[in-house]
Amino acid sequence: MSETNATTTALAYPVRTPGWMLSYTGTDISADISRMVVNITYTDQLGGRAGEIEVDLEDSAKRWQGPWYPALGDSVSLWIGYAGEQLLPCGDFQIDQLELSGPPDVFHMKCLAAWVTPALRTPTSAAYENQNLAQITTTVAARHGLSVLSQPAALNPVFARITQRQEGDAAFLKRIAGTHGYEFTVRGSQVIFYARTALESQVPVMAIGRSDVERFSFENLTRRIYRGAQVSYQDPASRQLISQSVKAADVATGDTLKLTRRCENGQQAMLRAQAALDDANRRMFGTRLTLPGTTVLCAGSTVALNGFGDTFDTTYLIEVARHRLDRSHGYRTDIEARHVAS
Repeated sequence: MSETNATTTALAYPVRTPGWMLSYTGTDISADISRMVVNITYTDQLGGRAGEIEVDLEDSAKRWQGPWYPALGDSVSLWIGYAGEQLLPCGDFQIDQLELSGPPDVFHMKCLAAWVTPALRTPTSAAYENQNLAQITTTVAARHGLSVLSQPAALNPVFARITQRQEGDAAFLKRIAGTHGYEFTVRGSQVIFYARTALESQVPVMAIGRSDVERFSFENLTRRIYRGAQVSYQDPASRQLISQSVKAADVATGDTLKLTRRCENGQQAMLRAQAALDDANRRMFGTRLTLPGTTVLCAGSTVALNGFGDTFDTTYLIEVARHRLDRSHGYRTDIEARHVAS
């Protein structure tokens, strides 16, 4: 290839440069700290678990140990991706933990999602009557000035009464979501409340082939994997036995998970049985992948794998997405995902 053709090819396929922006209490400090940053990691998680960012800063000048020492609880916002392209808005966070190690001096800052506020963690007692899951979520979110982004399932049960007893609002929403087949999280000023079936049926955000990944691993477990689940409850008022059973779509043999859980009717019992079965079997078939930095990979999205063999080439729901920028490896994305039953 001639020198001219090589230059033309290089211009046609420019090297992407990792890019990021970090703001502290509303001020963009990216330029001030760019030479100090050793690595930045953003972890996005499904299932009511708080997202977080971690920043390691070289501090030989001892600025972070002195005049720049931040305050716990201060606000931090992060965007990550590639220079000249739209960055992934990671969200708003609050400083939760500070560490200094050495030599050489490295200052470590860990920040949790800003929605994990004392108000959301404070034990609260409340009762919700004649409301469905979406309405209960809206009621709780309104107490904190949050809006709700939801997609209820076809079966969105109405509860004659559901009680929150000395339980933080975040923990309460996580509990009622998980036990009825929903995923809950808060991002920014929005409560996101989606049926698992809605998440699993999404169109994959991208197809991932063997040549697209730097590392991969798959795991297939049989221990504590169930072929079905049964939820039963003896109503003390009516003395009626409420019982419902469900079967796993992709497990032919094994035990049946039997549980006693309070429920008002057969619909609630069925949802609780399905949610318990899904929770127990979610680790049956999973994958961990490391790719070049990819901003579309977020917790709650699905991806389609190909080129790994018939057993592994299927659709997966991302449960954890970890975006990492460091001096040694540039921008990489790690995901942990579970197989979505067809």
